[in-house]
Amino acid sequence: MMWYGGPWGWGGEWFGLGGIGMMILGLLGLILFVVGIIYIFRWIAYTPWHGERQYKRYSGSEESLEILKRRYASGEINREEYEKMKKDLGF
Repeated sequence: MMWYGGPWGWGGEWFGLGGIGMMILGLLGLILFVVGIIYIFRWIAYTPWHGERQYKRYSGSEESLEILKRRYASGEINREEYEKMKKDLGF
């Protein structure tokens, strides 16, 4: 008695696609795995407990004005330099 294993010889597994169906499902699984890993890393990188420095870095001009004021108050720069730098920053 001879056994017929479907059009590709795989017994019609996975909706009759046999090895091709297994390959497609494997690739979809791999893609979902990679997307999940990327999502987890992005979620970890943007959580609030990761540190305030990350968010202050994007406040840009306000933070630079505070640094400029601190430098002027400590005597690191004089008034002319302070005014010039403040103008350069757009304040």
